[in-house]
Amino acid sequence: MPNKQSGCDAVTQRKRGRPVQMDPAERETLVLDCAIELLSERGPDDVTMADIARRAGMSKRTLYTLYRSREELLGAGLKRIGKTLFRTLHPDERDASLGDRLRILLSFDPKLEDPSVPLEMLRVVIAEARNYPEMGRSLGRTGPGQVRDLLCAELIKAAATGEIDLAPDEIPAAAELLFDMVVGNTIPCLLDPDRLLQLPEENAARRDRAVDIFLNGVRPRPRPES
Repeated sequence: MPNKQSGCDAVTQRKRGRPVQMDPAERETLVLDCAIELLSERGPDDVTMADIARRAGMSKRTLYTLYRSREELLGAGLKRIGKTLFRTLHPDERDASLGDRLRILLSFDPKLEDPSVPLEMLRVVIAEARNYPEMGRSLGRTGPGQVRDLLCAELIKAAATGEIDLAPDEIPAAAELLFDMVVGNTIPCLLDPDRLLQLPEENAARRDRAVDIFLNGVRPRPRPES
């Protein structure tokens, strides 16, 4: 991971000396920042509640008022990562063309400061999937699963208005196919820690090609005259 000061480190340093009062939302953000950092550094087996509390600059008792167990806390950290990979449509974007709506839903969130962190977390989850199966399921539901659900909703609307020619029972598989076309094969990146991630402009170009190819395949075609 890049050698830079994280939000967790910055807040922890600020807390030295006279205690700083934080509201519940800020405290929860701090805890999850620290949990995610430790997970990506060590893996689930080597991260304890005491470790997280220490890095967050708080007591274990305070930490347990936020999360009842270590597994619940780590699961919340993974859930937040999943939700930050992509973004939803803003209200003023809902009237955009179908192609533009799909491109927005399939764009990596520009607020994601370090795109290598989700990849490191994915390596951790895969390595520990047998010991912590719910962690993997949680990440699948809130990351790729959430995007596929949003894509399904847009394709259902498009099918109802005649923009695309898909039966209702075909839409979930079509949404999954589109997602896979955009994201591509992540196995090489998972296997090679030194492999460079694609640049944002390369990701955007792949997304645009995938959406164009997909829409070309599902748009209504003139029916041959009998």
